[in-house]
Amino acid sequence: MSQTVTERPLYIAIQYIYYFLMTNIHFMLANLLFVLSFIIFELTLANMIIFYFALIPAGPALAALYAVMGKLTREKEISPAKDFWNYYRKNFFISIKYWLLKWTILAMLLIDLQYTNAQLKWLTPVIVILLVIFLLIMLYAFPVLTRFEVKVKNLWLVSIYSNFKFFKTTLINLSTFVSLFIIYMFAPGIAIWFCMSIAAFFIMFNMRKPLETMEKELANPSSSDEVST
Repeated sequence: MSQTVTERPLYIAIQYIYYFLMTNIHFMLANLLFVLSFIIFELTLANMIIFYFALIPAGPALAALYAVMGKLTREKEISPAKDFWNYYRKNFFISIKYWLLKWTILAMLLIDLQYTNAQLKWLTPVIVILLVIFLLIMLYAFPVLTRFEVKVKNLWLVSIYSNFKFFKTTLINLSTFVSLFIIYMFAPGIAIWFCMSIAAFFIMFNMRKPLETMEKELANPSSSDEVST
């Protein structure tokens, strides 16, 4: 039986490229303050206060990005603009509350890393380990908050627990983050922004089974509804 045009690999590949590109554009629009700061100011500790405030809107933007990519992994089809801003609105309050606390801690650790690297080198590995732990927690937290209605406290607990329970998934998520870091180190700085939707897609694809397991264990039909349909 011959394939229709929409079933052919080339068509599907072009469609996914379109989805990634358009979602990325809306993600960058939601982070326009940081993008402009990144272009205007040098990414240094001296400008940390500028980038701290510039990255505050990144929380809801990341939540929307993960939600859209999660829908793509499940339904194989999205409406980039409509879905992105719909999820942005739905997840705004929980994501901004979680992100403000998380980003503040990360910013403090980055400042500590700079200081210890210059003054107390023996503490540097400790700060690096803490940064990695917080990043791994974040890689679970955003996918979870896009699928369940959770309190910030529970979001932290579930994310920490999931890193150990789904250790294989954690390692694959970590490899995705390392890939982004390599791109940042060896490509023009702005290039990483065009890889965010692809990275989010791989993370959400990798987390399909963990999220299904969590849904069975944690979702309460009377109080916790799935955000995405």
